[in-house]
Amino acid sequence: MICFPSDFSVEKLIENWDEYTSPARFAGNDDTMDLIFVSKRNKNQVRLVRRARFSREPFSTVFRGRIRETKNGSEIVGVFTKTVFDYVFSAAVLALLFYIRTIIINRGGYLNTINVLLAVSIVALLLLLM
Repeated sequence: MICFPSDFSVEKLIENWDEYTSPARFAGNDDTMDLIFVSKRNKNQVRLVRRARFSREPFSTVFRGRIRETKNGSEIVGVFTKTVFDYVFSAAVLALLFYIRTIIINRGGYLNTINVLLAVSIVALLLLLM
């Protein structure tokens, strides 16, 4: 859990969140490579994703958090995760590799190649999902 404390009230922090994450704030000079932060807020729940304007960036990091009141003001508490699609895609790739491995075992083939491919894929997916 990550905590960003603030001296502002919850209402003022929500107002600042909406202002600083508005798409107009991220308009740059480069129209094709300009990165923006897409923000969604539902009451005190916040979500922030860094994206390129015209393309989807797979395995991009997402901040999911909550704005809550404290005795000194307010704070944003949340975690950095990946999108649900990234987790589902990773699980599908691993399931496919394990399925191919069971077919090779049933046919009596050599497991060296598929085990190396499986190990490399697991390491790569773990690194991407960190």
